[in-house]
Amino acid sequence: MLLRIISILIFVNSIIGQQNGSQENQEGQGHLCQLRCMGSCIKGSLGKELKTCQEKCEEYSNPHLCPSDDDRCWDSCRDLSLQRSSKATRGQLGAVENVTSDFDSKYSLEIFWNPVPNADFYEVTYGPADNPSAVKRMDVTETFVRSIQLSKNDLCHEWSVQVQGVSGDLGVGPLSRPTLIPAPRPRVSPNLKLISMVFDKTPFQTPNYEANATITITFGYSSDWPLGDGDLDVIPMFHMLACAQPDLSQAVPVPDFYKGPNPFTIQAKIGADMMYRRCKFIYSVQEVHSEKCDVSEYVHAQTDDFGSIEINCDNVQNSDCPKTNLHPGPICGQIDHFNYNVINRDKIDWGKKDSMISVNISFAPYSRPTNDKKPIYYVALYGDAQPYDSSQELWMDPMVYVPLGDKVALETLLGVNMTKVRGMASNCLELINNKFCEKVVPNSIILTNLTMDKLYGVMICGVLDPENTTFPSINVDNRAIKTKANKLLIASKDYKKSNSGIVIGIVIGVLLLILAISAPFIYRCYRNNKKRASKLADLERRWANGEMRYTDFPSKKDLWELERRNLIIYDDKKLGSGAFGAVYLGKLIGKAEGSKDAQSTLGVNLMRAENCLVAVKMLPEYADDMSKSEFLQEIGLMKKLGYHERLVNMLACITDSEPYCLVVEYCSDGDLLHFLRERCNYMLKLDEEKIDYTSPDCEFDFDTEMIMTVKQLLMFSVQISYGLEYLAQKGFVHRDVAARNVLVNDKNSAKIGDFGLCRYIYAETANYKSKGGRLPIKWMSPEAIRHYEFTTKSDVWSFGILMFEIITLGGTPYPGIQPDDILKFLEDGNRIPQPDNCPDEFYTVMKSCWAKDPTERPDFSSIRQLLALQLEEITDEYSYLKLDGGRDYYNVPYREQEKPENEITIPPDSVLEEELIEKSEIIEDCESTKKSKIIEDTEIFAKSQTPFRPPIPPRASELTNGWKKPDLEQNDSGVSIELDSDQGFLPGKGKSNAAFSDDSSEV
Repeated sequence: MLLRIISILIFVNSIIGQQNGSQENQEGQGHLCQLRCMGSCIKGSLGKELKTCQEKCEEYSNPHLCPSDDDRCWDSCRDLSLQRSSKATRGQLGAVENVTSDFDSKYSLEIFWNPVPNADFYEVTYGPADNPSAVKRMDVTETFVRSIQLSKNDLCHEWSVQVQGVSGDLGVGPLSRPTLIPAPRPRVSPNLKLISMVFDKTPFQTPNYEANATITITFGYSSDWPLGDGDLDVIPMFHMLACAQPDLSQAVPVPDFYKGPNPFTIQAKIGADMMYRRCKFIYSVQEVHSEKCDVSEYVHAQTDDFGSIEINCDNVQNSDCPKTNLHPGPICGQIDHFNYNVINRDKIDWGKKDSMISVNISFAPYSRPTNDKKPIYYVALYGDAQPYDSSQELWMDPMVYVPLGDKVALETLLGVNMTKVRGMASNCLELINNKFCEKVVPNSIILTNLTMDKLYGVMICGVLDPENTTFPSINVDNRAIKTKANKLLIASKDYKKSNSGIVIGIVIGVLLLILAISAPFIYRCYRNNKKRASKLADLERRWANGEMRYTDFPSKKDLWELERRNLIIYDDKKLGSGAFGAVYLGKLIGKAEGSKDAQSTLGVNLMRAENCLVAVKMLPEYADDMSKSEFLQEIGLMKKLGYHERLVNMLACITDSEPYCLVVEYCSDGDLLHFLRERCNYMLKLDEEKIDYTSPDCEFDFDTEMIMTVKQLLMFSVQISYGLEYLAQKGFVHRDVAARNVLVNDKNSAKIGDFGLCRYIYAETANYKSKGGRLPIKWMSPEAIRHYEFTTKSDVWSFGILMFEIITLGGTPYPGIQPDDILKFLEDGNRIPQPDNCPDEFYTVMKSCWAKDPTERPDFSSIRQLLALQLEEITDEYSYLKLDGGRDYYNVPYREQEKPENEITIPPDSVLEEELIEKSEIIEDCESTKKSKIIEDTEIFAKSQTPFRPPIPPRASELTNGWKKPDLEQNDSGVSIELDSDQGFLPGKGKSNAAFSDDSSEV
């Protein structure tokens, strides 16, 4: 009987299980039908949202959509067609692979997976791994899900994730393998903030340690753990380094930390002897534990994450230490620009030695505050002084760095040796309660009762606290620690009145008489010398035509100076030309001596290079004195610049005789502007011929060196910013940062050239004010256009335009905007929009260079670091360029579209000699109008294309290598109108000089 009852129960249970299984199966079938319906909805109606299709297909999720035993109905989902049967199509759509998941910084769940071909959307199933009944679903069209917020009850569970693809044509794909995600661990910042240290008279005792009082230390920490601070147990690392007063009698226990009275705080108690002994500790978060989740996370603190503290009587609240007030002493001998002027000099009897004299001394105040304190007022101690010993031993002192025998430099460095204090004066006119100065005369003190022709020393001290006016002693023999006293000497000879005016008048009269008598003789000698110089010049020209090398011997005083015989100039290989003269290819025989300052590796290597190709910049024979002066100024500036791998470095010069020559590095690929435009033109032609040069499967044979990538352009930008950073650090402003003034060598090395407009700005002020001239308007900042003021920040603006030129492969900035309208365009807040192929990060740096306020623009060091970081992160696959030829900034004349320069015909030697002889006779007859006549003849020859002689006569045929800049009449260059120039003779429009331009205003 019992067995029968058991059998009946088992049978009934099996029937119920079958019914439940059948019901679950029907629910699963209904959900699959709903997914198939949604796939068809999205496939058939582009642009429909998943939510709309989900609501439309809600009826198909009914588990009673079909009878449980009607397989045909379930296969077609009642009316979704037999061709999309769930059983027949589920295997045709691939399974989702590589499902990964993690928690973001806000403890939200993120899920990622690989796309499935032909899938229209995906369904994500997720839930606690130990509770399948709490599973949730989410339908998305992307291959990821972000910011899934978990409830506090679910935060400590392990999670399971599965993904399946759905297609309107192929049906529902299989579920991916379950991906298990461990529960998140609590995170705490490794930094601890010291909130307070409070003294308590309660004795501190442990089994092996005791102290007469207790100090309670409170730290604060930060965490965004969703379960709150109450769930966290933060364990810090609190380690003692050393104590100012060691005590080895008892071991110091490690303090036990516990939760503080306020949220996100912890506390511990230590013995008060740590305060008396002035012990140092370091601290950081070491471990954090979650009570509810029962998980711990170790915090790996870096060096910068550790805090440090010395526990002493000054930083412990309510300490029982005796209070001591510290009063900092004066700061003496650390002022600059010491000067003095005699007061009422006209009322002093300079013939009387004992006359009392008063002087007003001025100085630049002490500018380096000590402990955030600046001097309240200044005191001058003055008295008898002697000059320091100027013997050989003083200059051998390693503490003294002055040239041997230079007394002026010695007095500037050490001042004078003050031996006795005679008086004291202050610029504080009214001191209140010996604590506060009511009236202060800024940077000026009056000294009285001085006598003439006596050497005084003046020691100026800045008083930080009026309660401590202990000034340093002057009786110190060691010069290394003796306070500096400035020299004050009132020489009577500088103030005595003399009859020098009468004497000077007599001398001038006698000189005028002598000049009138000797004028005819001087004029005749002058004419003879002019004739002799003309004949010598004609002889030099004949030697040059006969291929005879001109030899000159410089004075050897300047190591930059090069003997003319050690330089070969290839007259038939002109690299560029313009109104300033020409740049020729040359060869340096031997090696350049360089500068005494060539201590860098680059400078030494440049000086060691022998028999190397160089670029030689020369002035024309007809150059006026102003052009020569500016050329010599440019040479002098390049000497000061030093050597840098991102500058076109100077190698040598010839300035002791004419024609002047500037020898610089030779860059094989010309200027960056034409370098980029050649490649832009080539890539646009490939696009016109439908050649996909970005595809690795492209079978067309094209020149890969003519294809530019974003990575190459970033490399050029980093190199140029490196060079401009060097210029800024050396105190120079370039004033013409543009692609035309950057040269390229070996197709991958950019160097900054054209220092014709470069100026040193740190000598007097932080900016350089131009007097006008033709200037590159479209490359200039608003303050430079309006006020002609140039600073490093205006160079930063120009570098932003240069970045635009680089990313657009030589594109024209502000296309369609005339130069006269640029200033209004910029002051209205307009800027160049982001070009195509320009990464967002690159444009962000570019746009930061165009901040309206110059102080908000980044410096070149920051720019270089940002661009270098972008260069490190970019990949070769991402960096391919695809140009849009329809953009207006690509509408520039390329090399084959440019007008060739007017060629100059070189006549045979015999014809040229006849011209020179005839011209020489004209000059001899018209000596007074020689210079204007030469220029006039030159202009006539150039306009009519008659023979004209260049600075160094070229050979029979003049070779050009195609280094031409576009005609400014055709190209939108953005040059302003002519102003009152401070640049001297400026070149005209349309002149070309890609290798080295004399003046950027020709652009």
